[in-house]
Formats: sequence, C-alpha cells, structure tokens
Amino acid sequence: MEQNKTGKYIKYAIGEIILVVIGILIALQINNWNEARKERIAEKDFYCKLLEDFELDRQNVARLYKESDYKIETAKTLLLELPQKNKSKEYLIDTYIQALRTNAFAPSKVAILDITSSGNLNLIKSDSLKQNLIRYYAELDNLLYQLELNRSKSLEKAFSYENDIAFGFQYADYAKNALGPDVLATLPQTNWELDPDSAIYKQYQDDLVFFVVMSDREKQHFNKILKEMEPTYKQLQQLCEK
Repeated sequence: MEQNKTGKYIKYAIGEIILVVIGILIALQINNWNEARKERIAEKDFYCKLLEDFELDRQNVARLYKESDYKIETAKTLLLELPQKNKSKEYLIDTYIQALRTNAFAPSKVAILDITSSGNLNLIKSDSLKQNLIRYYAELDNLLYQLELNRSKSLEKAFSYENDIAFGFQYADYAKNALGPDVLATLPQTNWELDPDSAIYKQYQDDLVFFVVMSDREKQHFNKILKEMEPTYKQLQQLCEK
C-alpha cells in the first residue's frame, strides 16, 4: 500500500476470482455434458429393451396365430370325418381336445414395467413415442380381455356334457393312462359317434363349429394386436438404431 500497488493487487484478486468462476463453470458444463451423455445412453437402452419386448410379442402372436389356424383345420376335418362313421371314439375325442386346446397370450412387459416402476419415464424424450406406448398398451389390455373371454367360453362349452362318461372323456390319452385298464373296464360304453340323432353327437358337432368360430375370432384379435403394434414397433426400431 505504501508503494501505491493497491490497484494491482485488486486487479490480481479479481482475475483470480474470474479464473475460479470460469473453472467452476467449465467443471459444471463437463458434469452436465457427462450426465446428458449418460441419459442418452440410458434412453437408447430403454428403446432397445422395449424393442426386444415388441419383437418377442410379434413372435408369440405369429405362433399363436398358426395354432388358431391348426385348430380351425382340425375342427373342420372332424366335422367332415364324423358322418363317415369310420373313426374310433378315442380318435374323435383326442382330436376334439386338440381343436379346443389353446395357449393364452402373455405379452412381455419387462421394459415398460421397469421404466414406469423406476420413475425413469422422463428419460423417453419422444412425446410421440410416449403417446404411442400409452395407446398401444391400453388397446392391448382390451384385446387380451377379449382373447381370454373367447378362451373361457370355449373351455366352458367343451366341458358342458351332461354325462362325461357317456361322451367318453375317459378314452382321451391323458385319462386312459390315469384311470388304467381295470377302471376303464368297469365304465359303461356308448356309441354316440354312430348315431346322428344322439344328443351327444349333435353337441359334438355344435362344439366343433363353435371352436372354428372362436379360433377365427382369435386370429382377428391377433391381427389387431399386430396392427396396433406396428407404428410403435417401427418407431422403436429407428430410435434403437440411432
């Protein structure tokens, strides 16, 4: 101060402060950039995980669609073979069960549940994708309900015979093995498959027609799922590839 250097010291102090502030700002910018980079990686990872779920669902829907086709053809074949009266009851019942059998569609929701439960939905920056996902999963829940309703109705109708023994469920492969030949020998036998006027014969035909209609309805629902899925699926493909 005695040498009148106060101004120089003040300038030096201000310069030091400015350098410290600049250093802090640069450090914050680098940190922000690094966090943004991590978010972009996490965002793309979510897109790719969602895409994996969609691809798995597409494969399962395609498989179930083929199963529905198989059930339709099986039921139609039985309807043509029944009047010929040259098929055993065992064959008619086992094939009848094949025409009825169906697997429920369980969509893969691993990614969407992970995103929502972890609170990371904000990482999805695309508003259009968010809207597509919400719309798709809402429609999917409705279609799953319809599929399960069809499945329940088919199962209910298939097991509505007044007398299961008279129908011959005991001759199905799974039942024969469980009951054994000694028990089967004690059960009454009917030849409804040879009598077109039999109530069981008519119900059997009615069931097969019902199975065809329900399986065709299943195919319509599966096509609807694929149609609803397509826009979001294509969008996820593009975002995952970026």
